Amino acid sequence: MIKKVIFSARHNHVVIKQVIDLLKTNSEIDFTFHDPTKQFFNLSRMPKAFKEADLFIVKVRNDCSVDLLHFARINGIKCLHDVQTVSTCKNKIALDYALRKVFSQNRSKLGKFSLVQSWNQSAKKLERFKKWGSSKLPIVIKSHSQHDKYNRFNFLAKKTEDFDTFHERYNHLIYYDVYIQKFIECDAIDRKIYVINDKVFGIKRENPIYLYMREKPTNIDVDTIEREEFKVSDEIRTLANILSKELDLKIFGFDLIKPIDKDRYYLIDLNDFPGFKGIKNAEKILADYLLDYIKQM
Repeated sequence: MIKKVIFSARHNHVVIKQVIDLLKTNSEIDFTFHDPTKQFFNLSRMPKAFKEADLFIVKVRNDCSVDLLHFARINGIKCLHDVQTVSTCKNKIALDYALRKVFSQNRSKLGKFSLVQSWNQSAKKLERFKKWGSSKLPIVIKSHSQHDKYNRFNFLAKKTEDFDTFHERYNHLIYYDVYIQKFIECDAIDRKIYVINDKVFGIKRENPIYLYMREKPTNIDVDTIEREEFKVSDEIRTLANILSKELDLKIFGFDLIKPIDKDRYYLIDLNDFPGFKGIKNAEKILADYLLDYIKQM
C-alpha cells in the first residue's frame, strides 16, 4: 500500500528545495508538498490529501505550520515531530524548562555540558526592566518564540544604557515576556551540532555577538558568516543521543559555546528542524533518512 505523506516547509529554502526535488523522484510514496508561506485553507473543506495522509513532515515556518500539526493530532495522523514536541521547541522558556529536566536526569553522562543561567521577564516598562537587569549584566535578551522570524531578536546588553537602546529598537515586539540568558565569555566560536537520526554533524562559525562587538555592523546576516565542518566528539554525540531520546526529536540542531577559561560547553539554543547549512550533501542525507523513516512506518 502506497504511503501518503504531507511535506510542509518553505520551498525556497536552499536545502529544503533540493530535498523536495529528490523526494519527487520517488514513485513508491505519494507526497503532497505544501508551502506554509503561500498555501492556506478553507477550514471547512480541508484538502483530501491532508485528511487522508499517513504522515505529516513539517519544518515550522509560522503559525500555519503549527496549525497543520494540530490538525494532524486532532485527526490521529502521525507526525515526524508532533505538535507537543514542536510547541516545546518553539517556545524558548518551555524549551528551557525541558532542557533543565533533561540535564538534571542525565547529570552523570553530561559532565562536560551545562545550561546558562536564565530568566523570563517583562520588558515592557523600561525603568522597571532596567532596575531588574542592571545587576545581572552582561545578558543576552531573546524573543520568546524562535520560529517567528520577522519578530525575532537576539540583543546583547553589557551596560545599563543598552536597555534604552533595546527598548527603542524592540518595544513594539515585547508585549510578552522576553527570554534572557547570562552572557558567557567564550572563544567566539559557535559550534552548531546537526542531527539526522543517528548521524551527528558539527559546523563551526564565528559567534554573531562577537562579530558585532568587533565590527559594529548595522545588521548581521548570519547566513553569510563563513562555516566549516569539525569532528564531533564522543561527548557531543552522547549529548545528541540524550536530547533526541528525551525530547522525541529525529531531526534537530543545537548550539554550543566554549568558555575561554573552562574545558566544558554551554548549550545555548536548540532547533527542532534546522537548515543544515554547511553540511556536505545535507539534502541527500536528509531525503534518504525521510524515505527510510516512511518505509519503516
